[in-house]
Amino acid sequence: MKKIKFVLLSFVIFGFLISCRQTISPETKHTEFVNKEHYVSIDGLWRVTPETAIQFPNGTLEPVIQISGDANGKLTARGCFLWDSQFYDYWEIKGVQYIDSSNQLVIDYDERGIYKGIVDSKKENIRGLAIWDEADTSDHNKIDFIRDENTDVNKLFIPYPSGSDGSIKYTYHQPEKRNDQLQTASIFEFVKDSTAFYNLIEKIIKQKFGRVESFIIIKDQKLILEEYFYGWDRSQLHPIHSCTKSITSLLLGITLERHKKPETDVPVFDFFPQYDSLKTSENEKITLKHVLTMTSGLPEDDDFEKNDPDDLVKLMLSLPLESTPGEKFKYNNNGTNILGSIINTLEKKQADDFAKEVLFNKLGISEFYWHRENDVLQCHSDLQLFPADMAKIGLLVLNYGSWNGEQIVPKEWINRSTKPQVAESEFFDYGYQWWYRSKRNKSWWENPVHGSNNEHDMLLALGYGGQFIMIIRDLNMVIVTTSSDYNESNGMWLAKVPMVIEEVVPLFGYH
Repeated sequence: MKKIKFVLLSFVIFGFLISCRQTISPETKHTEFVNKEHYVSIDGLWRVTPETAIQFPNGTLEPVIQISGDANGKLTARGCFLWDSQFYDYWEIKGVQYIDSSNQLVIDYDERGIYKGIVDSKKENIRGLAIWDEADTSDHNKIDFIRDENTDVNKLFIPYPSGSDGSIKYTYHQPEKRNDQLQTASIFEFVKDSTAFYNLIEKIIKQKFGRVESFIIIKDQKLILEEYFYGWDRSQLHPIHSCTKSITSLLLGITLERHKKPETDVPVFDFFPQYDSLKTSENEKITLKHVLTMTSGLPEDDDFEKNDPDDLVKLMLSLPLESTPGEKFKYNNNGTNILGSIINTLEKKQADDFAKEVLFNKLGISEFYWHRENDVLQCHSDLQLFPADMAKIGLLVLNYGSWNGEQIVPKEWINRSTKPQVAESEFFDYGYQWWYRSKRNKSWWENPVHGSNNEHDMLLALGYGGQFIMIIRDLNMVIVTTSSDYNESNGMWLAKVPMVIEEVVPLFGYH
């Protein structure tokens, strides 16, 4: 399955973080405590100071709390964690108390975990300790907070605007027509049971399928649903993580066609003759198809320092193999970066510049961000798109690479890359950097049984945290979700797949 982009190996060390393993719904993550002391205004958003944020090799974890109070001394608090300033997971808070006489703030966040802090006289800083075991002084972690008036609270805690009475009143609106080549229509041209549709949206708002931040449906070539949650909107780029791999595959297909190299059974060394000295009797058997299907046998190593697009290729091909090429599937980010190096080798430009020229401009994708590390493009991840532009990628694949009458990606490449080439697990098959699911695959979300006999085949671009482009050919449908379900231990990042199979598809009269 999808590997975690950044592995927080020290996560369990901090008792302060233990409770974030639970999935918290909007109804339960907001905890009340009636303070017997006279109320002092400490309400607002509090964010960990940079000095006491929790540092990991790959980033920074930042606790955040929001405290609200009223004149009667009732305090409520809710919390979350940010990873490098982006939402990571909720932090369950069981109780909060402010003691006026001592300016002490006490937060109960776990059966044995507690935070004790002192609020300064100006109510601008909190200095304190996160304590997991009071008898063990080594298990105390200094955590200080400072008021945060810049972060959008909606993006952290509010899935959808509520009315004056606090209730959420969702109303469907047909997506607005934009000058981006997407035709629109009302979802109720296709969905007759409006109650079932509204029930689905309510479940999304209540986080029954995780923290969904955008939800888009294209049916019969028309955009019929475009909804955003948690303060997101159509004007904000969203990280798509490993959905980037699927786009890299499309770009490679275009490149191979342009250079009349359509075959994938060729040795990968054919693209890098400068490294022939690295050939062994084992690695010379690695083909382009093996790299595309993650069966190359190459090890996964994210510690390479990349200063040139070919540096990674040289390092990867110099390592001993973990398995015989073609023998088994193993998820490998650097394999996709090798594909990016092939694009760079043939096109004399990195994949982001090539994408803008031959793909994005043609689809009306005018704005995107694709991260480079030491000026080297990360082709396995780190692309940001508007969710509606993710849907365009899905529509392009649905239409076998054709867009407005122009064959942008070779049809034969779409056919090969989106069909099952190898079994990833009992739950998914894998093509050329695209995932595939059918009724032959098992379902993990209830009892591990085979999918429904009526389950429709689905192509997927799949990204860490719940980013999906899902394509159902026989229903002429594309579904896109983005989310911030980055705590993989609770499994919610994958909940969008059963949501589509069991909730979305039946809306359209299919079972």
